[in-house]
Amino acid sequence: MQKENLSADDMNFVLNKEAGVYGISGVSVDFRDIETEALSGEKQAMLSLDVYHYLVACYVARCAVAMGGIDVLTFTAGVGEKGPISRKAIAQQLEFLGVKIDEEKNKIRGEEAEISTADSKVKIYIVPTNEELMIARETLKLV
Repeated sequence: MQKENLSADDMNFVLNKEAGVYGISGVSVDFRDIETEALSGEKQAMLSLDVYHYLVACYVARCAVAMGGIDVLTFTAGVGEKGPISRKAIAQQLEFLGVKIDEEKNKIRGEEAEISTADSKVKIYIVPTNEELMIARETLKLV
């Protein structure tokens, strides 16, 4: 903040609007846009997805260590429900835990389904969410 002479509001904007996948990709905060660019060969978009997939896999692995393993891996919300590219990349990084994703089943988007292979030690599921409904319910609790 001092070097760039930024106010707290300026820094908040940088951290919340210009960092993360947008900061790496230079494309968008929307993973659909980033995937489109990555599929066309745009290197920064590809890098931002690689970083995202790696970090998600790291968080899952940390949880697996804390729990002594995992039985189920669930993908949910926007990217999890509608992101077969991300699901595949994350699952591949977790193969050492016995996670095996079925390529054909992984094409499913936006519906509840099991997408693991028959011999996967960890069951993999897609579970759709209604984020707007959850926000409304939490808001109602507060009001």
